[in-house]
Amino acid sequence: MINGNQSGGLNTATLYSLSAEDVRQYREKGHVHLRGVCTREEIAECRGVLKSVTTERFAGTARMSDRAEDDFSRVFMQTFNLREADERAARFIQSPRFGRIAADLMGVDAVRIYYDKAMFKEPESWITPWHQDGPHWPLCTDHVLTMWIPLVDVTIDMGPPRFASGTHRENVLGPRGIHRESETFFKDYIRSNRIPVVEEEIPAGDATLHSHWVVHGAGANTSGRVREALGITFYEDGLLIDDSACSEENRPVIDANLGNRRPGQRADHPRNQVVFARS
Repeated sequence: MINGNQSGGLNTATLYSLSAEDVRQYREKGHVHLRGVCTREEIAECRGVLKSVTTERFAGTARMSDRAEDDFSRVFMQTFNLREADERAARFIQSPRFGRIAADLMGVDAVRIYYDKAMFKEPESWITPWHQDGPHWPLCTDHVLTMWIPLVDVTIDMGPPRFASGTHRENVLGPRGIHRESETFFKDYIRSNRIPVVEEEIPAGDATLHSHWVVHGAGANTSGRVREALGITFYEDGLLIDDSACSEENRPVIDANLGNRRPGQRADHPRNQVVFARS
């Protein structure tokens, strides 16, 4: 739970105490659900800040029924790097509380932010197909994870994340992408290997964290309410850009979120802030 004085708002310099069981679950399953990472007051203020940014960015989005079949916003609407658009969002997203959680789970001395993004799954949104994150990113390592923070209480009918436990151990398992083919491939893989799937309600204030190798997805949003969430992806400080896990036809992977650094260069662009380092 949170240690230190809590004064509400975005005061996330206070730290969170992981248990040995939290660390064990993350390393054995590739994902973990942490309770009470933020106070309800912190989440409420963060939500107000992020909504002010996302409302502007999502303005003009067509009605669900008018979107093309291949429009990814039918899965969820997303927008990146809110910390670069609002100082209050930056204070929250770059919190040492979150950085230390990531570092402790991965067992590393320092972490940087890859990117942050809002992920709003609207009513009638489709499933998020089973996929892995790792094959999309030029960081081939076990030390990348995403923290998923709901801004509202997320019930099962809203499509919370679901995880195929233990699949992170195999690194790249299947096709790159988040589409029907990845859903079919991983659904068959999970069934044939009898892999346990974890899907839980996630109250506002809790968070899930998952390895970029673990297979994950989400159900459709049938609730009538928007599933509002913030994702923050962290990686170990000191890594080199390495796109060897990405599909051959997509290389070289040069990502603006990493300052357009090329494979072999250090992943230390100024926009990828160090948010926690052990002294």
